[in-house]
Amino acid sequence: MALNQSSKRDDLIADLVFLRKGRGLTTDRIFGAGTVEEACGGPQPAEVTRERLVSAIYALADSESRDALLAAYGLLPTTEGLPTLDARRKAYGRQANRGPDTLADREDAAIKELALTLLTAYYAGSPFLSQLPIPHGGYLMDYLVVTTIYRDRRFTEHQQRRRIISLVNGAASFKYVSSNESGSARTVLLDPRGCTVETEYVPGGSVHVLRFPELRRGDVHEFGFREMIEGSQAEEDVQLSDFAGQSFETPTLLYGQEVVFLGDKPPIIWAYQNLSRVERPSTPEKNEVLQFENSDSLRKESRHLYGGLFSGIAWRWQ
Repeated sequence: MALNQSSKRDDLIADLVFLRKGRGLTTDRIFGAGTVEEACGGPQPAEVTRERLVSAIYALADSESRDALLAAYGLLPTTEGLPTLDARRKAYGRQANRGPDTLADREDAAIKELALTLLTAYYAGSPFLSQLPIPHGGYLMDYLVVTTIYRDRRFTEHQQRRRIISLVNGAASFKYVSSNESGSARTVLLDPRGCTVETEYVPGGSVHVLRFPELRRGDVHEFGFREMIEGSQAEEDVQLSDFAGQSFETPTLLYGQEVVFLGDKPPIIWAYQNLSRVERPSTPEKNEVLQFENSDSLRKESRHLYGGLFSGIAWRWQ
């Protein structure tokens, strides 16, 4: 599944830098910063987006960087209405007794932190019933892409690609838990990329700890692997229904699931989203029914997943 390789965080930072230029953070310029609008709650009056963005800026903990950014955006009395970034830096520089290079460094640091604040929606003015609560485990998942392969109605392997954004200093591992409905299957992770793997088998399935170089807050890291069932367990009886999905303890901005059927194709297949463990995969009557289009695979993308709920693709054989 092809994805834009730029990080949502990087796109957001680029738009926040754009809003610093020219006349600064004026309401009419909000329309040119699409990722900022999306992070602040989606399509809405520009005045609402602006107020939410200002609220997120005031939530920044580092007062020096925060005030430098407020000044650069034209949100302080000493810089409001000044037509250029250079003019605003000079005006605030006289007040703070700092040069333009120092102020630029502070602004850049504040913008990076502001992007994380917006993505996690942890500020007083965040959208009501915010789509992304404080992430569990210190990460935000920029994307998760899974290709699941079935051959002759039997599971063959998962292929996963993930990109995480660290929200803490010192992050060095990610825990991936795998199980089936009976809890009996043990899985192995092969061809790890961007990580090393340590596996523990427990009564409920397999716990894979993926380790990578230590990350600091704001760092972006990509990793991936193939997952297969260990040994003879791959020859389990064919199920009359099955599904390929994930639970989302770590809030995820984009989840792409592809299922490839080599051999028989199921006649009934549907996508489900944000279900509890006991609800999944529900029924096609209550969800989006999918159709094959001249290929052996089906794809579905979902956005803003969180809360430990399950999403994915399910099917039924006749």
